[in-house]
Amino acid sequence: MNDQSPQQDADGAGRPAPRPFPNSDYVRPGIDDRPDLDKALTDEDKAAVARLAVRQKPKTPPAAADQPEVQAAAMGVNVPVGGADEPVPDLESAFLDMRDPMVDANGYRPTKAEVLRMKIGFACTAFFLAFALAALNITLVPQELDVLGGPVGGAVALSWVLGVGILCSLVATIFFLPLSDHTRTPLGRRAPWFAGGTLVAVIFAFSLSACHTPVAVGIVWALLQIGLAAMLCSLHASIGERVPDKFRDAVGMWRTVGVLAGLVFGIWFGVLMASEPGVGMDLCAVGVLAAGILGLLVVPRESSTVYSRAKPMETADLLVTLRVDHPTAIWRTICLMRLFASAGVMLAVAYVWFVVRYRRGVDAGLDLRATMTMVALMGLLACAMALLSEGVTDLLRASFDNGRLVLMIGVALAIVAAVVPLVSYTTAGLYVFAGIGGFAVHMVDDALRSLAVASVPQLDRAAGYLAVFNTSATVGRLLGAAVGGFVFAYATAFSSVFLWAAIMFACAGACGAAAIAYSSKR
Repeated sequence: MNDQSPQQDADGAGRPAPRPFPNSDYVRPGIDDRPDLDKALTDEDKAAVARLAVRQKPKTPPAAADQPEVQAAAMGVNVPVGGADEPVPDLESAFLDMRDPMVDANGYRPTKAEVLRMKIGFACTAFFLAFALAALNITLVPQELDVLGGPVGGAVALSWVLGVGILCSLVATIFFLPLSDHTRTPLGRRAPWFAGGTLVAVIFAFSLSACHTPVAVGIVWALLQIGLAAMLCSLHASIGERVPDKFRDAVGMWRTVGVLAGLVFGIWFGVLMASEPGVGMDLCAVGVLAAGILGLLVVPRESSTVYSRAKPMETADLLVTLRVDHPTAIWRTICLMRLFASAGVMLAVAYVWFVVRYRRGVDAGLDLRATMTMVALMGLLACAMALLSEGVTDLLRASFDNGRLVLMIGVALAIVAAVVPLVSYTTAGLYVFAGIGGFAVHMVDDALRSLAVASVPQLDRAAGYLAVFNTSATVGRLLGAAVGGFVFAYATAFSSVFLWAAIMFACAGACGAAAIAYSSKR
C-alpha cells in the first residue's frame, strides 16, 4: 500500500510526491538559517551599523585631456574625409583586458536603440555644425567683410577676425576642458557645457547679421568661437567617454559622413544666399541651434556625476594641452610639421573668396554670383579629391610601408598646388589648385596623424602627446591668419598668399626631412 498522498501538479493531474533525498532537510549553519537583517535589527541597531561602516571613496572620473580617445576625436575635426588607420594607443581600452567592450567608461551597457541614437545624434550634430561653419567661413563672413572694408581692407579684416577667433577658441578650450572635468551635476559633466556653449554660440551667430563694421564682426565672431569651443570640447569628450570601445569606429564613421555632407551643403548654401548674406547668417545660427538640440536630445542622456569624486583643480590641469614633459626631438619635429602644414592650409583656404573675386585686379572684381559659384565648385572639387586621396594614401602606405615617404609625397604635392596659381592666376589655375590641394592636404594630414600616433614615446601618456599635437594645429592656423594679414596689407597682388602657403609647406617638408635624417642616425 502506497503511503504517499497524491499531489496536484500544474495541470491538475494527481501524481505521487517524489521520495525526499537523504539529509535533504539539513540546515547549513550561517547560510540557511541566516536572518533577514532588515527585519531582525531594530532602528537603533541599524544606526549603529551605519556608524561603524567603512565608506569607500567614490571613483574619480578621468580628465578629458588624459583620455586618448577624446584626443583622437578632436584630432579628426580638421579633416572631414577620414582619419588615420593607425590605432590610437589607449592602455585603458577594454580590448586589452577582461572588461566588456560593450560598456562605456562608467560601466553602462547601452542598448541597440541607444547605440543607434548615438550614431544618428553625433552624425547630425556634426552635420549642422559643419554646415554652419562652412557657410560662414568660406562665403558669408568674407562677403560681409568685403562689402564693409573693400578688397584690401576686407582681406586684412578677415585676417584679424579669424586670428582673434582662433586665439579665443584656444584659450577657451584650455579652460573649458578642466572645468568640465570638475563639473558635478545630475545631467553629467559635459552636457551642461554643451548646452551653455550652444546658447552662447546661437546668440552671437544671430548677432552677426546686425554687425555693420569690421570691428563689430570681429568681436561677435570671437564670442561666437568661445561658444563653439565649449560645444566642440564637450562633444569630443562625450564621444571618447560615452561610446563603448566596440562601437567607437562605427560612431566615428557616421560622424565623418555627417561632417563631409555638412561641408558640401554649407558651401552651396552660401552660394544660394549670396544676395541675402544677413538671412544666410541667421539660418546658420539656426543650424548651430539644431546641432545643440540634436546633441542634447537625440544622443542618450549622460549619466549623473553628483556622486563622483572631484579632486581639486590645479594649475597643471590648464597646461595639459600645451606641453608634455621631456618631449623627444622627433616629437618636436612632428609638432612643427603640423604647425607649418596647418598654417599653409589656412593661407590657401581661408582667403579663397578674395583670391577668386579679385584675380583680375582690385578694380576688376568678378560678379558676386560668379564668385560664389566658383568658390563652391572649388570646394566640391577639393572634397572629391580628398575622398580620392583617402584610398590612394592607404594604397601607398601599404605598398611602401613607409609613412614618412607618404608624408613627403603629400608635402611635395601641396607645394605644387600652391605654386600653380602663382604661375597661372586664372580660372583654370585655381581649379587645378583646388583639385591638387584637396588631394595633397588630406594626404599630408592623414600621414601626419599616423606618424604622430606611431611616434608617441610613452604609451601611458598618449593622451597628453595627442593633445599637444592638436594644439600645434590650432597655433598653425593662428600663424596662417597672421601671415595672411601681413600679405594682404603689403602685397600688390592677392596671389602672393599662395607664395607664403608654399613657403609654409616647404617648412613642413624641411621638418619632415630633419625627422627622417634624425631617425636614420638612430
